[in-house]
Amino acid sequence: EFHKDPTGFGRLTGIDQLAGPEIVSAESLAAESGTLTRYYDAPYRNDTIEIMLPPEETGMNDLEYKVHMKPGATITYSWNVTGDEEHPDWFYFDFHGETRPIPEGQTQPTVVEYLQATGIRSNGSLIAPFEGIHGWYLQNQSDKPVVVHLQLSGFYELVPPGEYGNEAGIEPLLR
Repeated sequence: EFHKDPTGFGRLTGIDQLAGPEIVSAESLAAESGTLTRYYDAPYRNDTIEIMLPPEETGMNDLEYKVHMKPGATITYSWNVTGDEEHPDWFYFDFHGETRPIPEGQTQPTVVEYLQATGIRSNGSLIAPFEGIHGWYLQNQSDKPVVVHLQLSGFYELVPPGEYGNEAGIEPLLR
């Protein structure tokens, strides 16, 4: 009753299992609900990125910021916008992924749209469906400058400044 077996009789006879928890294998749960665990060659990482976007009138109010991920790699993200919280619908984002460089024999890159919306915050995770760059197109439609505060965690590589997916040359904040 109290998960105590001072004589060991319950363990020897298997009676102690009657009051214990049901033991379920991870494989049987995965068959019902999909993969439960993932293992990675790359180390886990955390990055904080701040992206400044001028007002719409400047014509320099949008950019793309992406990270490189291998198939099955997981990333968790959270971002919010400061500078014009009064107009959340004036900030547009498009979370998507694409194959780059184009795999041999393929004439067009594959692009997958995950979420297109307006708002000043988003939180979520992604399990990369293919190797490529995954991230955000960000557009400030406000008449005020804004800053996007992006926090990333998971199994990914930063795209070097100036390369496709980070043409704006954005560097992570140092801790």
